[in-house]
Amino acid sequence: MTYMKAEKTDQYSLVFNIVTLDEEARIERCLKSIVAQNYPQDRIQIAILDGGSVDRTCEIARQYGAKIYHNEKKLPEPGLAYGYKIAQADLVVFMAADNILYDKEWVNKILRPFQENPESVWAAFSKVVNDPSDTIWSKYLNQDTDPFNAFVFGNASHPDKFAKQYPVKKQGDNYVIYQYTTIDYPLIALAQCTVLKAGIKRPESSEYDDILPLISLIEQEHDIAYVQDTGIYHYSLKGFASFKNKFNHRIYNSIQTSSYDTRAKYNSVSRKLKKYLFLPYGFSLILPFIKSIAWWMKVREQQVLLHPIACFTLCYYILFNYAKVKLWKR
Repeated sequence: MTYMKAEKTDQYSLVFNIVTLDEEARIERCLKSIVAQNYPQDRIQIAILDGGSVDRTCEIARQYGAKIYHNEKKLPEPGLAYGYKIAQADLVVFMAADNILYDKEWVNKILRPFQENPESVWAAFSKVVNDPSDTIWSKYLNQDTDPFNAFVFGNASHPDKFAKQYPVKKQGDNYVIYQYTTIDYPLIALAQCTVLKAGIKRPESSEYDDILPLISLIEQEHDIAYVQDTGIYHYSLKGFASFKNKFNHRIYNSIQTSSYDTRAKYNSVSRKLKKYLFLPYGFSLILPFIKSIAWWMKVREQQVLLHPIACFTLCYYILFNYAKVKLWKR
């Protein structure tokens, strides 16, 4: 693996890769949060990987100095993979149009582990934080992750739980580096503003998978830092209808492209078993209900009470899309 290196670690250049498809309503707020960063703007680039927008997405992006690239495969994962391949910067930020850097010091904070560990740290990320004004369904999804992955990954599903799963390798002033393992790899998605050193050769099978590149780093014993004193907003859902549409689409694409299978060899026996146990768990309703009550007692946040509905909905779409792709060949 090779990567581009700045002459001084306080002069890292970054490119924000953002995938879009008709994001006129959300893209400007995302871009404003980037140009508002308290970091030299001549060290920041913005690249839009656009899937063929017919609205004002690209026009708005150009107003913020963004370069537009065509994402011929339209889906976010291959778009970001292409953007990473052509990046001309020291570090690449993987971003979505519904992500907001609410902290003007986000770049400075996310760079700290790279600056202090220039040889060992190859990636860094912060967590998703709920904006109080966001919708209840968006808050539910941001509280941990979707119910399927939360069930399968357990304490490896969210940064707030990683300390229960992994030993600490290094504790910095504003970041922690855990000793991750490939067999119980953490659920860290590139497209949530994860920062990756440029120039790394991605596994060929990772084009439709934004977790596999990070597993590859763990496999090669490179460090991934969790920056604890900042985060991002993720305005992912407007309501239950958008929750259904999002996961119906995501599950269909996952089954059709077999993206989940590309990292199957890294799943522990426990995770492989949980993958199938989620259906009886979710359809039971009573078990997710008990979970939601226990969860609410711990965090006192009303969005967690949506858990039984979310579980049942995902189970339905898993069965429906499996039949659609595997049986009906659609």
